[in-house]
Amino acid sequence: MYHKRKIRAYIAWMLFMTFIPFFVVKTFHYHGSEDETSCSHTDHSRSHAEDCAICKYSLSLFTEPQSVEFHCILTLVPYEPITYQDKVVCKRTYSHHLRAPPAA
Repeated sequence: MYHKRKIRAYIAWMLFMTFIPFFVVKTFHYHGSEDETSCSHTDHSRSHAEDCAICKYSLSLFTEPQSVEFHCILTLVPYEPITYQDKVVCKRTYSHHLRAPPAA
């Protein structure tokens, strides 16, 4: 019983790891904007959405991944470390009344 469960878990993980990379690549695949141009006009290796193999590839119509747009907006907060004046934590005291025992 334990052996069958272990084999089923192994097969499930194998199928999961087989199909997930496809969805990850297709979800985060990005072509860039169409209005970008190069000054040298030698940018021919770029594929467009119409003839892109990744965009056209599909396992099934029911398993189409959703496209994700990620916009990261960082707000800069001015940070100035606060420095405090050093306070005296321990004060050394010297007692003048302490003496050694008299020498005999």
